Amino acid sequence: MSYQLIYADPAWQYSNKISNGAAGGHYSTMAVEEMKRLPVWSITDENAVLAMWYTGNFASEAVELAHAWGFKVKTMKGFTWVKLYEQARSRIERALAEQTMIDFEDFMDTLNVETVMNGGNYTRGNTEDVLIAVRGSGLERLNASIKQVVYSCRGEHSEKPAEVRFRLEELYGQVSRIELFSRGEASGWHHWGNENPFNDIELVPASFTTIPPMRNSRVKVLAGHYQALTPLSTSKHQISAGIVYLQEVAA
Repeated sequence: MSYQLIYADPAWQYSNKISNGAAGGHYSTMAVEEMKRLPVWSITDENAVLAMWYTGNFASEAVELAHAWGFKVKTMKGFTWVKLYEQARSRIERALAEQTMIDFEDFMDTLNVETVMNGGNYTRGNTEDVLIAVRGSGLERLNASIKQVVYSCRGEHSEKPAEVRFRLEELYGQVSRIELFSRGEASGWHHWGNENPFNDIELVPASFTTIPPMRNSRVKVLAGHYQALTPLSTSKHQISAGIVYLQEVAA
């Protein structure tokens, strides 16, 4: 089966030991080169869309990963999640009930206070983004009123707001779709993830083995270890087709 909509939340592996330790303590991470070898291209329709989560640390790596999977990035800002603290809803509702938040300035002050304060070498991070990339002609946009910014409370570590999945469904409609690096089971989607007990497909990083130089015929030819021969039994058809025979030259 091929999928028209790929929704991915890659298990980015941080080079910073503190950040990577925090992520690794909650879920398995993968190196970018390893994720590039996941054969996502083999399950993707010829016309498809990739919606992929990334943080500011991995903007260039996210583009490389999309390209490795066979997609061309169209925007780095398909969606932006503004993260609120887990208890933001209850505190805001209490402020409304007690009428301690009575005007627009109070509301904006509360909203700024309730956005999370993550780490950061410059400003303190409190957002994550979803890039949009296409393969072929992509997909038709069925709803032109879908907005970019999503305000949502933070859930479990690395858990993303369901609202983004809902907006993707409204944006592209009833297409074949799969969530990669999934840890749940959303209705109407297929799933794959190391920590998902409900996987619909198996996705394993592709690999290759380099042939040692002493066994590699191409290397030997270039080094002059072989010479091309055309035996008397060789037909004109074989010669025109480029079929030759190699004989190792004595050292």
